[in-house]
Amino acid sequence: MVHNFAVLTVMIAQATAPDPLTETALSALRASIAEVKGAQSALPPPQTDQERLERMGAVDQAARQGLWKAMANVPPAERGRVRRALWPEVRAIDLENQEQLLAMVPEEGWFRKSRYGENAAASAFLIVQHGDETLWERFLPILADLVPSGEVAGSQYAMMYDRLQMTKDQPQRYGTQMTCPYGTGQWTLWRLEDADRVDEFRASVGLGPIAEYIDSFKTGAPPTC
Repeated sequence: MVHNFAVLTVMIAQATAPDPLTETALSALRASIAEVKGAQSALPPPQTDQERLERMGAVDQAARQGLWKAMANVPPAERGRVRRALWPEVRAIDLENQEQLLAMVPEEGWFRKSRYGENAAASAFLIVQHGDETLWERFLPILADLVPSGEVAGSQYAMMYDRLQMTKDQPQRYGTQMTCPYGTGQWTLWRLEDADRVDEFRASVGLGPIAEYIDSFKTGAPPTC
């Protein structure tokens, strides 16, 4: 009986402990995040919301770049499983950033470039873009109103619009959203509202041709699926 209990304990430990492939990827991801956070901790505390946003944006990107690096040597057949194991680390960064950002939203409703600077405003966009449907529905109309004045880049509005559409399982207008279905090992363009007019829509928000955008994924961020 003691022997059987010991065997069961080992089996449970093996089932719950990360496998070497996942452990290596997880360590690489955590190292990327820790590097940026460590560099920030050596700086004086941020004095303005602009500085806070810029630092939050740096951590946001460190998490994603760390994920891409961590997945680089993972075999395609294992990517879905390993990515699912790593994603909570990235999600934790996102939730922390979103909580801080929501506490900083100015009375006018968004972080205008003229007040916060281009880098901080871009960081705010990324943090919301990496949020959920609730955030997109809240901020998308505000971004739309600020595009004509140049306070928000048209491309940012387009990306948030398309992301919301994709989440609702609706076709995208501007062709900014690529998906990476688990097990495929490749980026795929989410379906389009109007394939014949997509380049027209893209040009209206300052984006280049859809063909060039798709090609950029062949040499850009590696698939994590």
